[in-house]
Amino acid sequence: MISEKRILLLLAAIQFTNIVDFMIMMPMGDILKKQLMIGPGAYGLLVSSYGLAAGLSAFLGVFYLDNLDRKRALLWAYFGFSIGTLSSAVVPNTAWPELNYLLFIGTRVLTGLTGGLLGGLVMSIVGDLIPLERRGRAMGWITMSFSLASVLGVPIALILVDTFDGNWHVPFYVISSLSAVIWMMVYRWIPAMKDHLKSSTPFDRLATIKGVLASVPQRNALLFTVLLVLGQFTVISFLTPYMINNVGLRQDQIKYIYIVGGLATVLSGVAIGKSVDRWGRFRMFTIFAFMSCVTMLLNTHLPAVPLAVVLSIAGFFFIFISGRMIPANTIISAVVQPQQRAGFMSLNSAAQSLASGSSAILAGLIIVQPNEFAPLEHYNVVGYIAVSFTLLALVIVRRIKKLSQSTL
Repeated sequence: MISEKRILLLLAAIQFTNIVDFMIMMPMGDILKKQLMIGPGAYGLLVSSYGLAAGLSAFLGVFYLDNLDRKRALLWAYFGFSIGTLSSAVVPNTAWPELNYLLFIGTRVLTGLTGGLLGGLVMSIVGDLIPLERRGRAMGWITMSFSLASVLGVPIALILVDTFDGNWHVPFYVISSLSAVIWMMVYRWIPAMKDHLKSSTPFDRLATIKGVLASVPQRNALLFTVLLVLGQFTVISFLTPYMINNVGLRQDQIKYIYIVGGLATVLSGVAIGKSVDRWGRFRMFTIFAFMSCVTMLLNTHLPAVPLAVVLSIAGFFFIFISGRMIPANTIISAVVQPQQRAGFMSLNSAAQSLASGSSAILAGLIIVQPNEFAPLEHYNVVGYIAVSFTLLALVIVRRIKKLSQSTL
């Protein structure tokens, strides 16, 4: 019998590679904008291409994932993700920046079409495996993959880029290789997960959609997810270009933001998960959501300040941004029964991916940069919009609590 902890670690490793693959686009933003000769709008579309493709595939997964062995579905999706990441690594550097840009978008779409299934599958396995009274702690382990991606994945990727003279292909080679190793470990150690298929009720491909349409808590949970993501990635997607062009950091200093932020969330993640189980997911979400608003406003209004000031704010920013997702994921996982969990979590993953993709596009439409070396304008407006989305999420989570007391 494989221990719960080992399975959780493998699921967190899958999320780690998936998150690093997506996140590395943002700290490389200034490099990509200059090498591909693109402005904020085109860069926003490049970052968004993965999320939009992932949202599409996650939505399609709603119609078949609950009729599959969770392990088998996970293996196929992760294999496709590895191939897509490798395709981003091998995209050529031609003499035409416009062609390079289009090819890169194509590889990000390919990666998103398979990687988009991973989040819903991972969360559904956690929901099947871990009882609700211990699920907050389990979500803390899974959410820690975000922290590790920040403290290890992104800085290492940026060091590789610096070592190879700004070659942004190198991190994708490393991610695809690591994914291959993790795939083999998943194949060997995660057991088949078919208990959800034993239901006496015949599988209905439209069950998830019907369930969402019939369930006010589920509809609110999806809206809750969209608002949370919009209230996060609108700020994060342009954080690096702002820090370089407005605050005055160098490209080789950006990795320290992710190291400090990642360390802060690694140290706090499990403790936050325990506090969710002890004090309640709704209470803890409210606290962390309000505190995240403060740090978002600080980040989007920073003038030219020393690196130490930036890192101090970054530590709290990452703690509260990732910390609010632990109770949020616990809340979302409880609004659906096991027989429809993978379908619903895939639909939730689709909403999350589409929102993250839209975030970068929205921020790119608001932010103005006269030339590639000029300061970014209107980033403060993006901060106000992100806070507004978070405050709306607080309203929705109160509605979820009120409408589904018997379920939650």
